[in-house]
Amino acid sequence: MKAKLAKFLAHRYVPLFAALCAIVLLAPALWSGMMMDDHVHKMMFTQSRLVYPGGPRGDWDLFRFFDGDPAALDQVMNTGLWPWWTAKGFRLSFFRPLASLWHWLDYRLFPDAHWFLHLESILIFAVAAFFASVLYRRLLGATAWAGLAALMFAVDDAHSMVIAWIANRHSILATACGIAALVAHDKARRDPWKLGLFLGPFAFALALLSSENGVSTLPYLLAYALFLDRAPLRSRIVSLLPYAAVFMVWAVIYKLGGYGTWGGAFYIDPLRQTIDYARAVVQRLPVLLTGQLAAPPADLWMMVPPEKTAGLVGMGFGILLVVGAALVVVLRGNRTAAFFAMGMTLSVLPACATWPGDRNLLFAGLGGFGLVAQFLSTSRQHLGRPARVFGGIIAGMFVVLHIVVAPLLLPLRTHAIGSMLHHYTERAIQSFPDDAALAGKTVVVVNAPDGIITNIVIAARMNAGRTLPDSFRVLMSAVQGAITLARVDDHTLSMTMSAGHLHEPTSTVFRDPKRASLRVGDRVVLRGMVAEIMSLTPDGRLPERVDFHFDKQLDDPSFVWVFWDERLFSRLEPPKAGEKRVLPVLPYGEAIGG
Repeated sequence: MKAKLAKFLAHRYVPLFAALCAIVLLAPALWSGMMMDDHVHKMMFTQSRLVYPGGPRGDWDLFRFFDGDPAALDQVMNTGLWPWWTAKGFRLSFFRPLASLWHWLDYRLFPDAHWFLHLESILIFAVAAFFASVLYRRLLGATAWAGLAALMFAVDDAHSMVIAWIANRHSILATACGIAALVAHDKARRDPWKLGLFLGPFAFALALLSSENGVSTLPYLLAYALFLDRAPLRSRIVSLLPYAAVFMVWAVIYKLGGYGTWGGAFYIDPLRQTIDYARAVVQRLPVLLTGQLAAPPADLWMMVPPEKTAGLVGMGFGILLVVGAALVVVLRGNRTAAFFAMGMTLSVLPACATWPGDRNLLFAGLGGFGLVAQFLSTSRQHLGRPARVFGGIIAGMFVVLHIVVAPLLLPLRTHAIGSMLHHYTERAIQSFPDDAALAGKTVVVVNAPDGIITNIVIAARMNAGRTLPDSFRVLMSAVQGAITLARVDDHTLSMTMSAGHLHEPTSTVFRDPKRASLRVGDRVVLRGMVAEIMSLTPDGRLPERVDFHFDKQLDDPSFVWVFWDERLFSRLEPPKAGEKRVLPVLPYGEAIGG
């Protein structure tokens, strides 16, 4: 039985089998429908374009959310497109023209065929799995271990969210192109294959044009030159120059085009926020690598309150120390394992610029599963008994997590994530006030589980041709603590949040509470409303009480008051004079899970 299995895993058709496994196990994504940002992308292409200052410059520029223009920021904050707490100088802009044009083609030709859009994402990942399998066979030989690495990459349950979410396709596309570049580079260096000298840099360029995640190709190229390329040093350096040239051209375009981030904490610009980025690497790298090699998943970061992330980081360091020790003991001196380890570790660095999550582990999986396969295939008989036992325990963990559990979890997680985010989005859309209540009105969303769901609702209403409010305001987003409402006077609503405003992760997309802190007495003046910071949390980090002064009385019929009532939006009657009201607040996982 073992001989037959080994023969099968070493078969030349394993790359196709790995791709087929990915397609079959990811099939539940076909029924995920649209979720979150998908509605905004569709709106940009199927409706008369929502042109707002500082936004996209064309169909190729979908991911330019805001370019930092101060006058434009005032305008979009006054209309309610960006929340009142958005930091001055805010920038959120990504250069992803290839992914953007692909979305343009989809939403122009198949605007309502959501299953087909999901199928495209699945097929692109299948291509990535195919190229990964080819690379494993080239580096590990036509062996069962190369086939095992390919299957582990193809069926890793960490890939579920990035593939089930149409808006994340840019990452899948960048990964497929990046791995193709590595295959071409290896063929050019070892066969030699002259066409690879051109196809490698070309595929790398496509990866960068798909997503900034394509930068993660570079660590593997560098690791290849250090550990696998046996040519003279000068030749190895020269082989990397075309890739360096492609990267430099891309970086110049990125810089001159005004791309990058500023002002928020959810995304960090490594060049503009070097110190913040260095801190983020220390915190997020162990969480991401632990999610790749062992457990728990990196998605746990989003569900853990900020004050408990230090514990998660500490646990990540501890797990990595144990797993890393086993890898070093067993694989010491193995140059191919060193290639996989360096590529995996450094490929995660770009992902440290945003909040940790399994969706950022596509490139890391390439090195991670090559490393695991090397570990499982290497004899431990030359080691002392304690080291053999230790290595056997880690090997058993790898087998259970990546060979037994992962293929079972992949379809389940794909279905669960797709269903959960789709139904969360739909509950928000369907529970929003009906058309008759919105015409000519200002919608005031008192609280929500995240800072962007209201924008998603507005985009979905535009796609459906439904009535829109004249303007809207989002006052707070909350996932912990308690919110207390009180009426200060006829025009002023006071909100006290025990956990502090800006504790919810997506609210920090628009402002970093550390770099751009709000202090007592700060006032944000918008058309028709002024937000005033009245007090801070006991630790002085976050606003605790914020008073909202409106130019009209709170009971004015032009206002439609809405709040998140555990699992959906509900109408709210402002408190009466002297009355206090406590709103329900649920952890994010419970709120989106319903």
